[in-house]
Amino acid sequence: MTRNDNIQTDLREFLAQVEAGGELQKVSGAHWDKEMGAVTEVLYREKVDKSPLLLFDAVPGYAPGMRCLYGMLGSPLRLALGLGMDPEKAGDRRAMLDLYRERIKTHEPVPPRIVTTGPVLENIDRDDDVDILKFPVPVHHELDGGRYIGTACGVITRDPDTGRVNVGTYRVQVADGKTAVSYISNGKQGRIQRDKYLSAGKPCPVVIVVGIDPATYIAARYTLSDNVCEFDWAGGLTGRPLECIEGELTGLPFPSHSEIVLEGEISPTETVPEGPFGEWTGYYAGGARPEPKIDIKRVYYRDNPILTCAASQKPPHSHLFERCFIRSAGLLDSLEGAGIPDVKGVWVHQAGSGRTFVAVSIKQRYYGHANQVGIVASQVNPIGYVGRYIVVVDDDIDPTDINDVIWAMGTRSDPKTDFTILDRNWSSRLDTMVTGDKLYNSRVVIDACIPYERIETFPKVAQTSVELAAEVRAKYPDVFG
Repeated sequence: MTRNDNIQTDLREFLAQVEAGGELQKVSGAHWDKEMGAVTEVLYREKVDKSPLLLFDAVPGYAPGMRCLYGMLGSPLRLALGLGMDPEKAGDRRAMLDLYRERIKTHEPVPPRIVTTGPVLENIDRDDDVDILKFPVPVHHELDGGRYIGTACGVITRDPDTGRVNVGTYRVQVADGKTAVSYISNGKQGRIQRDKYLSAGKPCPVVIVVGIDPATYIAARYTLSDNVCEFDWAGGLTGRPLECIEGELTGLPFPSHSEIVLEGEISPTETVPEGPFGEWTGYYAGGARPEPKIDIKRVYYRDNPILTCAASQKPPHSHLFERCFIRSAGLLDSLEGAGIPDVKGVWVHQAGSGRTFVAVSIKQRYYGHANQVGIVASQVNPIGYVGRYIVVVDDDIDPTDINDVIWAMGTRSDPKTDFTILDRNWSSRLDTMVTGDKLYNSRVVIDACIPYERIETFPKVAQTSVELAAEVRAKYPDVFG
């Protein structure tokens, strides 16, 4: 992939672009205790992905310049800027996804370049001087179990067997000024790496970027194969090496233009309570449980640092659009990698919390094609984790348009013959329908395609042709504005 200097690896340069695009709203005086999260939720519930990025300053009890940010990539414009796309292309979700997919086809990972200087080293707190509550860490939801410093973040670990570095977005709660705790779902790459250390009785080195740049955040949200590091993937996205600094204690890399970085180790023996937390399901799912304690021994941060935040609620919310886009792109990657022919589009729908309702459109080529696509889509990343409903539609259906998808379900599928139930699938304690310690769920593949044997004889769609639509638009411009 060619170099793309429009993709920002510095949050402040990105914010300048967002402000120039008219989507940066500064808010002064909101309290860290529930108010920032409530302002963000109420606004996004009213305006959805037309809401601005919110930058909170003058937080009570904290010096001016200690800021919190919500909704970094929460609109088509901001996601386009984050991906280095032409903002003019931001009005059509499917077109954005197609454009992104064309670019990603030439993607080649570019390893980071290790540097020894960068803005994140403007301030370093060590050992006894560490106090992560010096930052205005929010209580994001009214019933959260505490203050969560890691939401729009990157948790960095290294596999002790292979040396592969992983960057994932996992929630991180503050226990006290020097201690944190993170919940990582079973099966996630960071959890697998962490547990290799802990099961051997060894502490797990960890770095947590809690003031993150757009390129690293997108990479951390993306689901990659085990042999690709997210930093390498981000470098491939930008077409240049990501500049990273190695932590003083762990040697783990982190971006030199990060806003706030925590470094420490996860204890193999000590736990602290974690949760509950308002999660992507729209519920306080999973309750509160003990999780391994994280001892924070270094804090690196810029002058006037920005804490990046992502509070999930019942849809819609401030980081749902980018979640759906990134997961849709990841699902296309997985289907392509599985060798499935003629997949024309996908969309992981916002109303399904960015996971539980997925539409895939195909050009049918053979008997069983639709069911094959749906079953594969139900099991591969990122939908393999806590998926629920997978709807396969024909290529005349726009998978991003929920009205189109439901119309196809209602007119091209029969519940008796076109619903395939799958059991004992990968789930999580965050799944509201899972109880106990058996973390399985079921899911359904809905074949909402025209029956393959009736493609030529199925009733015609009652819709104005493209040619006639263009003709009347040109003839009556006042009607169409």
